[in-house]
Amino acid sequence: MQQNGAFISAALAVFTLLPALFMLNCGAQPCRDLQGRWANREGQAFYFQGNGKALWLVRFGSQIDTFVMNYRYDCRKQPAELDLSGFKTGPLSGKTMYGILEWSNDSTFRFDSEAGTRPDIRPTDFKTEQTQKFFREK
Repeated sequence: MQQNGAFISAALAVFTLLPALFMLNCGAQPCRDLQGRWANREGQAFYFQGNGKALWLVRFGSQIDTFVMNYRYDCRKQPAELDLSGFKTGPLSGKTMYGILEWSNDSTFRFDSEAGTRPDIRPTDFKTEQTQKFFREK
């Protein structure tokens, strides 16, 4: 009899906690894979590798500039953080682009960032004029 009572108590505890856990995870953004090529269809593309290294290709007319960089992606944050750093040339040399990222689906995300030397400049929300949408390319 005591075993049945303990089982019922345990079952009630689980069924009481499950909805609360579900509610906590409902707003969480899934942690999606960033590796591969992503393009904004306006002349920019990222190539993210699994080792924290990446390339950023920027098209100016018929010219393409390639920037080698490092990236840090933290999808546990809300919104997810994507920081681009290690620029050796150009206006971003010595700076980090502190960014936020939001997934629309497995093959689309939007990205907003601020360049500087301190992470406190990271955007907290997506500004329409600065946010870029990137699409996974095969």
